[in-house]
Amino acid sequence: MKLKPIALFLGMGVFLQANAGVVKTEGEDIIVSTKNGGLQLKTESGDFSFKVSGKLQWDVASYDDLYGQDTTNLANPKDGLTSYIRRGEIKVSGKAYGLWKYGLKLKTGSDDSIDLDDATIGYTGFKPVEVTVGRWDMDFGLEDSTSSSWITGIERPFVLNMMNGAGGNEYGVRASSSAKNYTAQLALVNTGNSESNNSSKDSIGYSFRGTYVPIMNDEMLLHLGLSVFDGNPDNADVDGDTRLGIKKGEKSTLFDTVNTVTSDREYAVEAAFQMQSLKLQGEYLQRKIKSGTASSDVKLNGYYGEISYMLDGGKRSYKKGSFSKPKGGKWEAFARYTAMDVDAQSAVSKGNNGKDVEASSYTVGVNYFPTANIRASLNYVTGQLDNHADIEGVANAEDKGTAIVGRIQYVF
Repeated sequence: MKLKPIALFLGMGVFLQANAGVVKTEGEDIIVSTKNGGLQLKTESGDFSFKVSGKLQWDVASYDDLYGQDTTNLANPKDGLTSYIRRGEIKVSGKAYGLWKYGLKLKTGSDDSIDLDDATIGYTGFKPVEVTVGRWDMDFGLEDSTSSSWITGIERPFVLNMMNGAGGNEYGVRASSSAKNYTAQLALVNTGNSESNNSSKDSIGYSFRGTYVPIMNDEMLLHLGLSVFDGNPDNADVDGDTRLGIKKGEKSTLFDTVNTVTSDREYAVEAAFQMQSLKLQGEYLQRKIKSGTASSDVKLNGYYGEISYMLDGGKRSYKKGSFSKPKGGKWEAFARYTAMDVDAQSAVSKGNNGKDVEASSYTVGVNYFPTANIRASLNYVTGQLDNHADIEGVANAEDKGTAIVGRIQYVF
């Protein structure tokens, strides 16, 4: 009786061996890999490949005071507690015929819709230059070029959200080149501003980002970079709303909508220094918006600085002008300060008594990386507005708020 299970098992093995099919290929042998959590198939020569990847980020946030302050009811700010899918993305990418690359990414939209995010075709035959056409998120500065999976905080510094160059394009063409210690990319893009404002002309602009690493070894890394964005909107409208470092809650208005915008120029200077587990990073950004309406030009100046440390050893990986996930470490602590001011010499300024509006936020947090695919994060954020005409002198109005945000993430 005790032999029956063994006999049954052996019988099933013979049955499966006799009836299972064999996967065959018409050409080269195919290598299948799941080592990074996704699925990749490629030919032995590497000329053809197909990869499926993606991410899921689930957040929970609690906020109060300024973050829950509706601009139509400043004297009665509300506390908030919410949970939401921050990002849900799936991407298909690969190579064809050795010289061609492709990518297609879908993501969740603000109304739970599924939106087309990236759609690109690239050609690598002009070495060392790669040419790409299609639609993609533009790289503007260091933190913006880092994947949302591996940015230091749960959200990027809010100064980047105030920059049009840190957004996506409707379509464009890009030339890029990179090596171990430098990157350079120049793109001609349509940002879609004019189309959304029923303009008769396309909004064509250009973006540039270049990086250089004068020091790179096992002990130390120094990164320097410059980004430029020059948009040519055809009488578009630009608003000045921000959530000061969190995703949910009420928006704060740094300046009223600028109408009939004719020029949008932006600059970012970036630097980072990493010595083993310690990393210092900062950027200075400037945006100049020119309007066809008299006295409505706006100038923004902003910066952030942050320090992070891997508590149990390890360091952030670095490649082609961007930092990525840790190598060797599981726990990371960080602190960041972000600030921006809006030039008061404008008809759309929210400045009080002729002063610049000043916005700032502090973020401290901890990240836990138990595996190469999973990340858990907890951030404490404070945001503040100074010299704001809608807040200064208004009874019970709040010029400061706090938020606690948590995230669990899986990347494949």
